[in-house]
Amino acid sequence: MKEKTESDNENLADAFKRGVDYSKRFRAFKEEVREEKNWGLRVRVTAILLTLVVGAIVGLVALSLLSAVEFFNNFWKPKIVTDFAQVEFSWNIYLGISLLVSALIAGQLLKLISDGRPRGPADLILSAQRNEPPEIKNGFLSATVAMISLSGGSSVGMFGPLMHFGGCFSYFVKKNIKLVTKLPLEVILGSGAAAAIAAVFSAPIGAAIFAHEAIIRRFGSFGAGPVIAAAFSAHWVALLLMGEATLFNITTSPEINIRTLFIAMGVGFLSAIISIIYINSVTYMPKLAKRVNIPLSFKPLIPAFFLFLISPIFPALLGHGLWTVDLALAGQFSLTFLILLILLKIFSTSFCIGFGFFGGVFAPALFLGVLVGGVVDLTLVSLDYGSSNFGILGAASCIGAVIGAPLAAVVIVFELTGSYEWSVLAMVSVVTSQQFTRAYAGRSLFDRQLSLRGIKLSDDHK
Repeated sequence: MKEKTESDNENLADAFKRGVDYSKRFRAFKEEVREEKNWGLRVRVTAILLTLVVGAIVGLVALSLLSAVEFFNNFWKPKIVTDFAQVEFSWNIYLGISLLVSALIAGQLLKLISDGRPRGPADLILSAQRNEPPEIKNGFLSATVAMISLSGGSSVGMFGPLMHFGGCFSYFVKKNIKLVTKLPLEVILGSGAAAAIAAVFSAPIGAAIFAHEAIIRRFGSFGAGPVIAAAFSAHWVALLLMGEATLFNITTSPEINIRTLFIAMGVGFLSAIISIIYINSVTYMPKLAKRVNIPLSFKPLIPAFFLFLISPIFPALLGHGLWTVDLALAGQFSLTFLILLILLKIFSTSFCIGFGFFGGVFAPALFLGVLVGGVVDLTLVSLDYGSSNFGILGAASCIGAVIGAPLAAVVIVFELTGSYEWSVLAMVSVVTSQQFTRAYAGRSLFDRQLSLRGIKLSDDHK
């Protein structure tokens, strides 16, 4: 009888919770309908004009931060080793100083962030989906930590922190300009994120699609205009300041036939394995860091020391790693060295992020994907099948799986290569990778981070 009563109480509690959730959703729906009535032509035109300005500012700031990172990287930038025969056991004193100073500064900044956890794209996604304001102070501090860490040589990326910064800056504008307060929060956040990606990646179309696919996660009734405008203006600023620049130096296009389609599927499958390991590693490392009984401000010193220790053998692991991309695409690495780099990159990026030597996960995913494609290329060469720069497919597959934006990944391939053939093959590899990754690691690395914090987004669970 007592067990039945407890069961009835649990059922009543569940029913009450569902009722409260339904009531909240209904009120949110009514509020959205009410706001839509105020989205007249004046508001829409103002939104386009303001997002053009915001996109240009975000693009300018993003490029400035990247230039600053490159400036400091030039003090310690190493010669990339492509084989064990090239290894010289000598440590760069300037690299050691850079790692030490940046780790110490990052540690002090971590103390200023609420709960010591740097904010990133996962928090921006949560704000957009929950219609909750982002933490501007924590967001700006997190971007600063990322840029300092990356300047010193941390094995992390830059796109994620810049994207989060763009979203926070856009919300800052929303708070201070009256007409913009009528715009949906998700559109504001998505516009800032798209601008940052468009500026640094030279892919405005892919950036706009990414914002809708990964952050906004729908095409709402307000339309995609503000996001597209922000991405366009940021890209335009990048063209004015940097000129035409592409991440991949690829001038050839593959044939589309049964052989290349199967190779693309193989690249997608291998990318899925690496992406699953990468996602699990990055999300596990913060748990390990919590068990280490060291003050928060000193934790970044641990991965900094590790990177300095291995720098003579694996200098490619330092910084964002994009210096290595062209070498891998050109087949300059030995097969054994490539495999070791893949495994060590997963560990070093996870180690740095988990212990507060903070940065993004986008560039490391790109790095891993290109190296996976390099492994496939070298294997094909050894089997006398020829080679065709399949690193571009690995990059698209890993990026699409890690950030949860497969369509954006395919479009970015087209923008960076201008090749219809590469884009078609990217569709095959990205879809293959996405199915396995989604089954074993979730929608994206960001969603997994939220899930481990006990947060389930509505579009990914019943």
